[in-house]
Amino acid sequence: MYTLADSDKFAQKVSKKLSCWYNSDDFHNKAVDRIVLQREEIHSILKGVKKYDVKKLQDYLDKSGFFYRPSSPNKHHNFPGGLAEHSLGVYRIVEAWNSMSRDQRTNSELYQRFLQDKHFDCNIFDGTMDADDMAIAALCHDLCKAERYYFRGHAILQHHEASKGHSYLSVRRLKENGFSSPKCEELLLAVETHMKLFTKPDNQREKETRTKGRSSMLAILIWAADKLDASKHPPGRRHNHF
Repeated sequence: MYTLADSDKFAQKVSKKLSCWYNSDDFHNKAVDRIVLQREEIHSILKGVKKYDVKKLQDYLDKSGFFYRPSSPNKHHNFPGGLAEHSLGVYRIVEAWNSMSRDQRTNSELYQRFLQDKHFDCNIFDGTMDADDMAIAALCHDLCKAERYYFRGHAILQHHEASKGHSYLSVRRLKENGFSSPKCEELLLAVETHMKLFTKPDNQREKETRTKGRSSMLAILIWAADKLDASKHPPGRRHNHF
């Protein structure tokens, strides 16, 4: 179980994992420091969750490599700690939306860039999302990537993957780590649809799932926040994103 006191031990582990990644001690040390701080922030957010028991999830995050893995090998957030940074970025975007007024929402970058031309079946301008569902869905929308990539020298390599997309695998990982009860339905829907909420479905099940998603503020906002945060962290920023 996570405790703030084990941050030094975690930092040592991360430093070894990244020993061949950065060309200078300065970049290396800054990367380790950032990863440690991101871990502390994510655990702090999860500690505030009251609706769910998150202990098993927290253990999984620590054991799986979630905090030091990249989000991709050649797309957005393709650097050590990129997965956690992207997950926090999505969380901060939806958290900010939750406290905005109606006018602020319609004038926000999130709405102007990603939502104003989309059709959805609920009112996203009034009301708020459940804070606990929002935290889990945002922080864990790419959960399966924690075990997907690994470092070799200055390369990011990819483990063998199942044929299904990572949104489905992330739902599976959440269910394996304590999120399988009926009260988890909306957050699991948001994770499942965060890649293709507004694309044409291939079958009836996908059509029904995406129809449900377009009736959920949480699913709509996770989809849009994922796009916005990814757009701000393009590939190729391994050494200069600090």
